[in-house]
Amino acid sequence: MPSKEEFVEKKLLDTLSYLREQGFSSEEIIELISKLLRVEAKEEVKVPISVFNNDYLSSLENIVKYLRENLLLSFKQIAELTNRNEIALAVTYRNAKKKMEAKFVVTEISPYSIPVSILKDRNISVLENIVAYLKDNFGLAYHKIAVLLNRDDRTIWTVYQRAKKKKK
Repeated sequence: MPSKEEFVEKKLLDTLSYLREQGFSSEEIIELISKLLRVEAKEEVKVPISVFNNDYLSSLENIVKYLRENLLLSFKQIAELTNRNEIALAVTYRNAKKKMEAKFVVTEISPYSIPVSILKDRNISVLENIVAYLKDNFGLAYHKIAVLLNRDDRTIWTVYQRAKKKKK
């Protein structure tokens, strides 16, 4: 008698075969599964803070690359989550891919993660949103935020001050 895992695996393979017979492409199947998982989980999409630990990519490039490669979201889905243009996000991803081909490997467990929904506020920049979120929600010191985001302490202070002014 097959184990529960084997039974589920067989059911999943049968379902995938059926979807392919119906003309669904691999991308469409992945998008469908992603949608179902998000609806089922009703969980906010978050980006682990460790993805910012590189010297190559901007904040938005880090986020788009992570959402595209690690969470397998389409540009349309990312656009909806971030209140940004699909085409601009595709260009951002292409630029990020040129700068850093390797996929993010999230091994470091941190209590800090960035909800993608904070990026919907287009009045302040991506970095300003992230810094303000970390400062306001976790009460982190500028130095700690600088270490987490791989930036200079003075940059973090300046970015936070600008975000505060813009939010008023």
